[in-house]
Amino acid sequence: MFDRESWNRFMSGYFIRDCTIGFEDGRLGFLLFEELDDDAQMEDGFQIRLLAVKVANPMETRFFSMSANGLGVGSQLSSAWAPQESEFVAVGIGLEVYAYKPKSHKGREEDIPFEVRKLGPDAYSDFGAGVLKTARVGATVYALGGPFRVFERVGPQRWKEHADIPLPAEIGSSDRETALAAIGDSAFQDLAGLSEDDLYAVGSAGAVWRRKAGRWTQMPFPGNLRLHTVAVAPDGTTYITDIRGSVWKGRDQEWERIVQADNSLPYQDSVWFNGRLYCSNDSAGCFVLEDGVMVGAHQAKRETMPANTAVHAQRLDVSPDGKQLLIAGMYGATMYDGRNWNVLFDGEPDA
Repeated sequence: MFDRESWNRFMSGYFIRDCTIGFEDGRLGFLLFEELDDDAQMEDGFQIRLLAVKVANPMETRFFSMSANGLGVGSQLSSAWAPQESEFVAVGIGLEVYAYKPKSHKGREEDIPFEVRKLGPDAYSDFGAGVLKTARVGATVYALGGPFRVFERVGPQRWKEHADIPLPAEIGSSDRETALAAIGDSAFQDLAGLSEDDLYAVGSAGAVWRRKAGRWTQMPFPGNLRLHTVAVAPDGTTYITDIRGSVWKGRDQEWERIVQADNSLPYQDSVWFNGRLYCSNDSAGCFVLEDGVMVGAHQAKRETMPANTAVHAQRLDVSPDGKQLLIAGMYGATMYDGRNWNVLFDGEPDA
């Protein structure tokens, strides 16, 4: 995908933090973080770049890059598709937003607006909002986080908050420790679904919320571990992973743990693709659910991931039609259509 000149211009000195399949065939997006020296600290500032790629274009028109330095360490990237406003959207933990659509708009927008929820005259604090995950369901981008916040992208500079998810009463406590503990137990970590009216949001303390028939409802879940990812198969079967890397399967009010794990790092992405559950994180790469266990995708018995893809298999995205899987991380990216693994790039080009 790169030659030496384009690599030096757009990728040199950066690594891939997140990826997304763009809003038309052959268009991809990458969120790039500057690589820092060993003595440097991210808190002291670093460069962030949004790189848009139209793979079929000639090299001289293939790439568009823009600075996104207003984002922070926890920022993520997604893309909205038609019939919504087709665009790349990056969101930071502090509700900062950058968006890009060719020949339409680019750059930083106003932060996502939200209503400060008044918790009572004796409350420790009136708590604001933070974004922990940016996800696409169907054609729509969502930003979600805490305390139990879900924001839906409805167009450039426009977000709609799903405000019908109540806050735990303890957040309104006048006791500081009680309020802070409740805030910590009220964060959404991921969202997935089959449509804008068929969603699951999961997060702190075993929180599972379900949107159906235009309203959100909390679902019972067997445990209070933090839930990190959620993926939904086309038949509605839902897979949730927790902070230890265990996998739960079910829907609505029925859940069972099908894989028990005690991983040191939870999964940060999970997707359902081509009849299989894929999960990934920065530490151990990509895993797939096979024969009742999570195995390294490069060690799977079928649809084995190539070793040079496994090296960069840290972030995952599936196209809205379910036909393409994008795998990316650090210095590489691969597209998979269920038959062929197409390595787009894997480290610096030779020439």
